[in-house]
Formats: sequence, C-alpha cells, structure tokens
Amino acid sequence: MKRPAVVLVMLALAAAACAEPVVDAGPITTRPAGSGGTVATTTTTAAPTTTSATTSTSGASPTTAATTTGAATTTTAAPGTMGLKVYFMLEGGGSDYRPGPFLVPVYREVPRTQAVARAAVNALIAGPTAEEKASVPALSSAVPADTILLGINIADGLATVDLSREFEAAGGTFAMAARLAQVVFTLTQFPTVAEVQFHLDGEPVTVFSSEGIIMDHPVDRADYEDLTPAIFIDDPAYGAPVGGDIRVEGVAAVFEAQFNWVLANWDGLVVAEGFAMTDNGAGWGSFVFTIDVPYEVDAAQSASLIVFDYSAQDGTQENVREHPIRLQP
Repeated sequence: MKRPAVVLVMLALAAAACAEPVVDAGPITTRPAGSGGTVATTTTTAAPTTTSATTSTSGASPTTAATTTGAATTTTAAPGTMGLKVYFMLEGGGSDYRPGPFLVPVYREVPRTQAVARAAVNALIAGPTAEEKASVPALSSAVPADTILLGINIADGLATVDLSREFEAAGGTFAMAARLAQVVFTLTQFPTVAEVQFHLDGEPVTVFSSEGIIMDHPVDRADYEDLTPAIFIDDPAYGAPVGGDIRVEGVAAVFEAQFNWVLANWDGLVVAEGFAMTDNGAGWGSFVFTIDVPYEVDAAQSASLIVFDYSAQDGTQENVREHPIRLQP
C-alpha cells in the first residue's frame, strides 16, 4: 500500500496553488474519537457534491460518543464473517511539534460470533499483516505477539481484560502507553464498554511494567489523548469496505474547529473535497459528515479518504491523515 505518498504529494502541490459475551446485533456501533480552506485542484474527475455537518454534543474528548442521526456507512463483510476494528499505530499524521505515530482503527473480518470483544482483542494481538507493516506510512503494534488473552468480563460499562504477563514485557514508556491505548480503544469501540481495567495472569494491575505506569483505576480513551491524532477518523476504519454515501465520524482538536477532507481514487485523482467542523473550537470536539460519492460505483474499487488542516503559524498543511477504503457497488 505504497501509493498514499502520491496523494500527499498531489495535496502539497494543490495547496501551493491555493460483560462478555457482547451480543452482535448487526453493524458494530463505534464510539467516535477529536483553519483551513478547500484544497484547490486541477485533477478532479468529477465535481464535488458533498455536505458537512457537526454533531450535537459539546466538549467531546476521544472517549465521548457523539450523538448523531442518520444511517451509518454500510460495510459489507463476507458471509459467515463480521467486521470490527482493531487499533494499531500509524506513522506520521501529525505536525512538527506532535509528529506521531498515532492510533488508527483498522478493519478486520472475523468469523461471526457473539463474543465480539474477545474476537477483537485476539485480532489485535495478531497484529498488522506483512503488507500493512510494509505500507507507506507503516502500520505497527506495540502489543507483544506472544500475549495471550486469558479472559474478558464486561459489566456496567467496564471491561476487565486479563492478559498474560508477556503483555508488559519489553519496551519503553511510549511502547507501554501505546499497547495500553490499543487495547482500550479496541474494547471501547463497543457501546457496552466505556472503561477498561487490566489484569495480568489473573491479578489486578496497579503499576504496569518496569516503566511504573500507575494503573490503580479504570482507564478510558481520554487517558490516551497524546496518542490520538489531531484529526482522528474512527469510522470508516482504515481498509474498510463502504457502500453508498460515506459517513465519516471521529474527533479532532484543530484550529478554529475546522479541517479539510479529500476523497481520491486509487490513481490519486481527487473526486470530492470539502471541509468539516467539530463541535468544539477550544480542544477536542466530535465531528460527523457525509460524502456523496459523485459517480456510480459499479465495481469494488480502492479509494483514499484524506484529512488535514492548515498551520495557524505559517499556513502549511499539517495533521495529514489518509485512510485507504474499499468502495462497494
């Protein structure tokens, strides 16, 4: 997946010109995570015909679920399977003073099950594929591959996850925080989970690893804002199949609560573009907007959803984040 760099170069040129089990009940409902103008292009294949909308919540953090209306983007999994998200780390997508890597939701198909939380954590432990690791930018995981999921219990919004001791082995402060964040975000994608409590080999964790991370209380997404990109697309996930209009949800912490988005085909040509607003101009805010794909999708095809904003200091593009997606007929 090495073509994203082509799209980013094109954008730069354009800017220069201007309790388990959790019962599965259909599509996974996920919890969203946080000045610019419209990017001018001369390579569009169709005129943009899109609209943007903000959510009805205020003062959202990466933990806060947005209250939204309308149908969610349709995702299509193979028969006998179901789609869910795991959260890896993705290089870049930041600014000079906050360069990344940051968390990214990645689409996975797993055998259909009622134990979706267990399936999600096991998919997380499995890590990125070889292709994902070799992509530019690269996907990675701070979760040790030899970690074993020993159990999950979900009750009253709290997921208690029991992992083997390998989970706290090796790595510095960043790696330890990243692996905790990956598990927390993976579990809190489900509406029955708001917080996570960690156990290792059946024992509650109060201090995690040799890095001395205090874990004497349940944690949630807000505890890992430093690992959340300034513009965080939580849906659609990286690599997800989408059908119909594309509903984009997430959180952002950007200048004047505004950022830009571009939908490009796999050849790097812009097919739609616009801007979106969060519901909070002073910190993390939620966003929801819909992209009307301006042409008939008659066969499955790859595309890229790109978000970015402009630096309040010098006007250059920053916080550029790209999600490959699969458009479905």
